[in-house]
Amino acid sequence: MKKKQFKRMKKKPSNRIGCPNRPRTRKSVRSVFNELGRKRFRRAYRMHLETFFLLYKKLRQCLWIACDYNPSCSRKFPHIPNGRVHPTVRLACSLRLFSGGEAVDLATTFSVSPTVVFDSFDVTIDAVNSHPEMKIEFPKSHMEQIKIAQDFKKISKADIDCCVGCIDGMLVWMHKPTGKVCEEAQVGSGKFFCGRKHRFGVNFQAVCDSKKRFLNVSVQFPASSSDFMAFEASPLRAMLEKDGFLAPGLCLFGDNAYVNRYYMITPYPNVKEKTDKDSYHFFHSQLRINIECAFGILVKRWGILRKPLSYNYNIKKVTQLVECLCRLHNFLIDATDEPDTPAENTVIDNLNLVMNGAISVEERERGHGTESIRVSVPNDLLDGGEHFDEVDPAVRNRRVVRIGARNEILPREIVLAHVSERNLRRPRPRTY
Repeated sequence: MKKKQFKRMKKKPSNRIGCPNRPRTRKSVRSVFNELGRKRFRRAYRMHLETFFLLYKKLRQCLWIACDYNPSCSRKFPHIPNGRVHPTVRLACSLRLFSGGEAVDLATTFSVSPTVVFDSFDVTIDAVNSHPEMKIEFPKSHMEQIKIAQDFKKISKADIDCCVGCIDGMLVWMHKPTGKVCEEAQVGSGKFFCGRKHRFGVNFQAVCDSKKRFLNVSVQFPASSSDFMAFEASPLRAMLEKDGFLAPGLCLFGDNAYVNRYYMITPYPNVKEKTDKDSYHFFHSQLRINIECAFGILVKRWGILRKPLSYNYNIKKVTQLVECLCRLHNFLIDATDEPDTPAENTVIDNLNLVMNGAISVEERERGHGTESIRVSVPNDLLDGGEHFDEVDPAVRNRRVVRIGARNEILPREIVLAHVSERNLRRPRPRTY
């Protein structure tokens, strides 16, 4: 057998040639924890130390491969005079960047170069997105779908048991794409501009469960696209159209940006107060608001989404970043690391966000009376894809749909009848 011959690739000369080495003493994550303390460490890295090492344990193999790191190797690397950077440090640097930190500050914190910090950013994204256990996929098993619906029923004041997920869209804010980025995406820069929010970005579609975990994420369209069009072209919609994919009687809950169908429940248009439809809207919104809360937690936890993403990020990298952050979001919820109360930003993070003109995550009260709750919602990024003129009003108001050779009543009418038969009413506003 002939031996394979590999051509030696000509490496690009490093810009460090001729530059003196800067002596640094590497610092570990535990030493930084000892300096910050438990509370400040969580604020800086968005999780407790125990959860951090749980995440590292899950990603360890992927990080070692990506970093070409082998702890059993005793060989010295003369081209790294200060010693190799441990994967835990790379993971910590990435979490700080995701949270809104700056690379220069991280370089001084861990005694590494800013280049290592930026490289760690890409390495962590690849490690998280390549891990099979952290994959985000809408459940295909009817048993899993029914379990999700029962979890929604537990938090529903009207005992609605047909919700298998809540869907909505959010704007992922970015700088105006360069000509190279637009050429790669084969879309003009004007398509990335959202007229409702007056920002450039991409349309981010997501579905969540009652625990605010993401069940499906999709970033395929620029910000000028409506939520309706982004959903119509998504792989999730194709799966929902297949006969038998959803368990009988289950459907998604969405706002008026979507269309009422046998697998989607939306509000009624032009509804008067103190009617059955008005009460239906309240109980429908009580479940649908979970996706807005999920977006609020995601943006509040990962401050990088509150400011425009870098010019250096092409559309592929933006998509990978959003998926990575959603996977980490689900991991923290599963790890019970206080999922509904993400850590507050540090003072430096808040200053950096303000300097970059970051959007605010507003605390709002949803509901009335004793049924009201306070939620964190990124209003400056939501509702950018609501284009109501793309769908015929007759389609939005239909009550019956034809499936095969039979006509079936849409789930929205069934839920309305459920609310009406039980004589359920919207709670009265709280009086002071």
